[in-house]
Amino acid sequence: MTVATWKPESTAPAGSAANRTIARLLRSKDTDLASVSERIERGLAFRVFADLSGKLGVTQGEFAKLLRISESTLYRRKAAGRFEPDESDRLWRYLHLYARAVEVHERPDAAVEWLRAPLPSLGGRAPLAVARDDAGAQRVLAVLGRIEHGVFG
Repeated sequence: MTVATWKPESTAPAGSAANRTIARLLRSKDTDLASVSERIERGLAFRVFADLSGKLGVTQGEFAKLLRISESTLYRRKAAGRFEPDESDRLWRYLHLYARAVEVHERPDAAVEWLRAPLPSLGGRAPLAVARDDAGAQRVLAVLGRIEHGVFG
């Protein structure tokens, strides 16, 4: 008799645009929540930061500010090749938001334009600026969910 092992839900449904985006940026097919959590705990690779800042159309310095990482710390992380777990957690937040925005807006360029534009539903602030903490990220995800379901008010 074989016992199946339960796997935690994935970060996004298999085959979805968000899941494919996450897999590309992490350069891994393991995008289930347990695998992502382990990667965050080990520290995400610096290349994830570099790739995502390029996708978002912001400089590495601008992205570091969003992540609340100083220039000197960013330099050390680049030399080490990876971030600390708390920094990785903040980086993951933006990776996840980018992936969801690509999924909802169906094109990376449209997603980036939306992430950078001030929105009335976020008090006139851009989603990238609002997502600096978990509560802000949840607000941005809620707006994306409303857009996805056609609720624009």
